[in-house]
Amino acid sequence: MGCKPYFTPIHLQPFYRKKFGYKEGDYPVTEQVAGESLALPFYNNLKDEEIEYVVDKLKQALNK
Repeated sequence: MGCKPYFTPIHLQPFYRKKFGYKEGDYPVTEQVAGESLALPFYNNLKDEEIEYVVDKLKQALNK
């Protein structure tokens, strides 16, 4: 189970950079939101102990 940035802004993905010439800084709000978002594990078969683990780790991170 892991956490990672939620999404890479579409305009910074290789296809769109090459096709349209987008670069970092073109959409600063999108880039800021992407940098501040976090994807937590979630799916319909997540066990209670797995949910507790994720919640505990999130609480630990927020208390630092």
